[in-house]
Amino acid sequence: MEKQTFHVKAYNKKQLIKELGITNDYEFKKIVTPHNEKIGNRMGHYYTPKQVRIIFELVQAYKKYKAKNH
Repeated sequence: MEKQTFHVKAYNKKQLIKELGITNDYEFKKIVTPHNEKIGNRMGHYYTPKQVRIIFELVQAYKKYKAKNH
């Protein structure tokens, strides 16, 4: 299995969904919405690198949970 690199930088939502390998906007919202307080508000249309790092960790945890339970 080839390991992909993920560059932490500012991303808009569409770019972030594509980079993280999330299937659609609904799944992204399902992962991110419960943690809005921790993530904070976007800067315009972009998530800051700090926010991207938090979202990346949430998505990884979600994918592990999903793989374990399916």
